[in-house]
Amino acid sequence: MRRHDDQRPPESRPPRGQTLPVVMYRALLVLLLLAPLVAVSCRKAAGPGGREQELGYLRCFMPTGLLDFAHVEVPALENIALLGQGADQHLGLHLIPGQKKRNGGIRAEISVNYPYQPGDTVRYAWRFMVPKGFQSDAPLNRWWIIGQWHDQPNPRRGETWAGYPSKSPPVLISIGELEGRLAIAIAYGPKQSQQRGPLFIEPGIWHRLIAEIHWSQKADGKATFYLDAPDRPAAVLEGLNMHNDYQHYLKLGMYRHPEIKTDNWIYLDDLTVTREVAQ
Repeated sequence: MRRHDDQRPPESRPPRGQTLPVVMYRALLVLLLLAPLVAVSCRKAAGPGGREQELGYLRCFMPTGLLDFAHVEVPALENIALLGQGADQHLGLHLIPGQKKRNGGIRAEISVNYPYQPGDTVRYAWRFMVPKGFQSDAPLNRWWIIGQWHDQPNPRRGETWAGYPSKSPPVLISIGELEGRLAIAIAYGPKQSQQRGPLFIEPGIWHRLIAEIHWSQKADGKATFYLDAPDRPAAVLEGLNMHNDYQHYLKLGMYRHPEIKTDNWIYLDDLTVTREVAQ
């Protein structure tokens, strides 16, 4: 499927803390759940199916107003599916042992290149579920990303992907397991130096995640995350969160360490993206 210019992932790289011995419970948990610093580059790539087929998948997951900004990033049609019927229809993304790489990585993702300006606050909200029996990468807990925001060249400055430097996503959400319980964690900042987690989730249950991000290259940047409770923040992180002065785009689904060999689904539904323009 045709897709938005996206960043090409690195070759296998272990996350920080992967080889550390078991130490303090809380500190090690964050190290295990968080993904590595992912340096990436971007290019256009063709994929299975065409734009109409791609839109058929996207329509079940997001409103019409987002379709022009959205694309599918999977290596084959077996990595994506429409599931459920009627109002219960949702999108499934599937990682399969031995699957082909897409842009150099093991992934099945949706990208949304929603426009905004630095200083704007953007609210991203969606529902996600992993099925009962979801097999994690415990006890290794190698990096496994289910949401991320990436920088890209600023066309207003005449920038293109040619020669554009590789950078880590300044905001990401990863998944892991601790003592038999699945959880997500958040990394934030140009070097992912701020980390929050665990936020425990239940397989077979739909969870609603909201990320309200005030995008900035300055210290006034901020991201507030809500999990299942829209009036109670689950994590708040502050500081600059943009690599450059052009919109960073969202990716949802799964992107993981290439040596993880399990068969996994993640389900997505009800994506909305809204913007509060800076005054």
